[in-house]
Amino acid sequence: MSVVAAYTIDPLVPVDDLLRLAGDAGLAHVQLSWEQVARRVPRLNPGGSPVEGSRRRIPEVVIRGHFGAGVDDLRDSMRSARMAVVGLDAATLDCMDEETFERQADELFDQMQVAESLGAAHISVSAGPRDPANFAFVVDILKRLAVMHGVRLAVRNRCHSSVEQIEDLHRLFRAVGVDRLTLDLDAAEFQAAVVNPHDAVLSFARRTSRVRVAGADRGAIVESLERDGFSGPILIPMDFRTETAARQ
Repeated sequence: MSVVAAYTIDPLVPVDDLLRLAGDAGLAHVQLSWEQVARRVPRLNPGGSPVEGSRRRIPEVVIRGHFGAGVDDLRDSMRSARMAVVGLDAATLDCMDEETFERQADELFDQMQVAESLGAAHISVSAGPRDPANFAFVVDILKRLAVMHGVRLAVRNRCHSSVEQIEDLHRLFRAVGVDRLTLDLDAAEFQAAVVNPHDAVLSFARRTSRVRVAGADRGAIVESLERDGFSGPILIPMDFRTETAARQ
């Protein structure tokens, strides 16, 4: 059975505020953003890597040496709030050149290790601007990292990004060629891109690992996915600004 998890529309909303919003809504699961985690877990060594070459790093070295005890502190806070992390939204892969590509590949590797340490099963990746160069770099990064064991990568469709349309996803999955890569289906982003999210469900139901829905479409979309065996988390957006205004 699918669990329902909360995430914030604004990725900079502090973790503690997200936990409170989720608790007020009666939820026990959250999807964090990398921006939220990075604010809570400062790097001990922001200028470099503890071990040269991201693909040769030892996860414990990355966690302990690169981020320090902050990950443990965040994990303890989650337990105290009786919350579990179902996933992490990675920083956007907006690379457009080789130098930025290598840096973002390293950073995504770090984010994957932190996500796994927090107990997340997936990390969701968003592409950068709608440009052939960005699409090619995103494919190369996913090829490099989607084969790794542990936390799995899910690509999230975003309006105005290199992964916006259904055909973009078909091209991406064909180019990466890794079955472990799944879809984080964002219904609102499909609608903003003038794509019927139900068409995306028909195309990718068996490859969807999580779904972001809100409003009237929620029941119909989830029901369609579940007919094809979907049991991943249902992510519900929460707008901290709206919640704050409602209390004032």
